[in-house]
Amino acid sequence: MSSIKFIPLTSISREELADSLLITGFHGFGLVGYLTTLHLVRELNLKRIGFIKTKYMPEVTMYSRDVGIRYPFEVYHGVVGDKKVLIVLHNEMPVDREKTAYVEHLVSLVKEWRVREAILIGGLNQDLREEPNEQYRWIPINNPSIKLDAKILEERNVIGALALAMMFLQAEGLNGIVILPFTEPYRPDPRASAVAVEVISKILGVEINIQRLIEEATIIEAIEAEKERIEKAMEEAEKKSRLSYI
Repeated sequence: MSSIKFIPLTSISREELADSLLITGFHGFGLVGYLTTLHLVRELNLKRIGFIKTKYMPEVTMYSRDVGIRYPFEVYHGVVGDKKVLIVLHNEMPVDREKTAYVEHLVSLVKEWRVREAILIGGLNQDLREEPNEQYRWIPINNPSIKLDAKILEERNVIGALALAMMFLQAEGLNGIVILPFTEPYRPDPRASAVAVEVISKILGVEINIQRLIEEATIIEAIEAEKERIEKAMEEAEKKSRLSYI
């Protein structure tokens, strides 16, 4: 028997979960998957219905006024417009030795709950952008009803938990898509997450405010610009110091 299982925190039936759209992401490039799902949970006022327990649970939590004690892998549900939405929020990542088992179990839950389609969110290295105004690429899994007005990402490696989710969804015959906004790979990128949120808002047929993400992006970008300015100033000072001893 698997040590990974869903622990309900409220009473909800499988019928209530059936035909939901699943949205999830992980801590990949730019933290796009995580930041997007976190923003959606906040803006859509979804209810936390449970969490996924693993054998090697990450030993970290925090208190949040809206939901109380946080879990590493939380499950939220609610009705948005005319659609039921199920979000798995990964506040942390499964440890490496059970990452495959965790994602496999997650996909088994998707199948058990009879989810309509899955929407996976990840980040795509901005170096792959072919046109200045290109915002994202996407990948279909099996035969999704959702079609996006952007180029499909082809012949490029996808890695990590996102890749595992794609493979297990396809193997189980479940339909879905992967949304991959172009991102700065090595720092949190709320601006890329805002792109994903706008795509999802069109899929759901509702308006989702992205102002919080834009404000966070502005702060991070200002910090990065100041960091670069200081580093350049230090380099110039070091050059002048070397010249004074020649």
